[in-house]
Amino acid sequence: MTNQPADGTSTDPTRLTLRVEHTAPLVDGSGLDLWQVQIQADGDPVGSLRAVRGLYGGARQDETDEWGETCSVMEGVPSIDLAAAAEQDWFPEQDEHLAELRSRLSAWGGSCAVVAEQLLSDEAVGLREFGSRSVLVFDQLSLSAPWNDPVTAACVISSVTGRAASGDFLLVFPAGTATRGADAALLEEAGRLLWAEQYSDDLYCLDLKFDHGEGLAEAWELLLARVPS
Repeated sequence: MTNQPADGTSTDPTRLTLRVEHTAPLVDGSGLDLWQVQIQADGDPVGSLRAVRGLYGGARQDETDEWGETCSVMEGVPSIDLAAAAEQDWFPEQDEHLAELRSRLSAWGGSCAVVAEQLLSDEAVGLREFGSRSVLVFDQLSLSAPWNDPVTAACVISSVTGRAASGDFLLVFPAGTATRGADAALLEEAGRLLWAEQYSDDLYCLDLKFDHGEGLAEAWELLLARVPS
């Protein structure tokens, strides 16, 4: 894979910062969290990323690494214990928590509704074949040139993942052919760079519980190589 953006322009990733808006229910733990990220270069907007977090059972994780108003995309690889793989109990046959998560994602629409249908339905094997129960769905991405390359996108995604999810989470990306928009294929390609695997014609998935971070490390190595010496 090339280490420069598609148009050949050399870019310094230390110029990039992420401005994050996190929206979460105050009381209802079974609700969905929304992570809306504005990507800036030297303070000017160059793109955005959106992720929807669905928590199995409504149990919120301890988020000790809080985001301020802005942070640098170059803070490094998120501190996630990706190698930990504890034994996972199977879902009960009639799982109220799973049904609630399915209902919430289905009501959100778009890629989240596809996730609800294909991964969380009673008929589908779906989430039962993964080790993680909660999901983080990346459903929107935009990046303008010269930043619109998979390496930059993958590292932005990994930065968001480091704050929004850890351990028992399934990252989900829409397939470029299943969504519309100029950056749909870029979102899929960034997911594959992080070693997400194709689940269906519509979705790519990366199970953090059993992922050892090889794709994440490769993406950051490529991005760090762009920093001027």
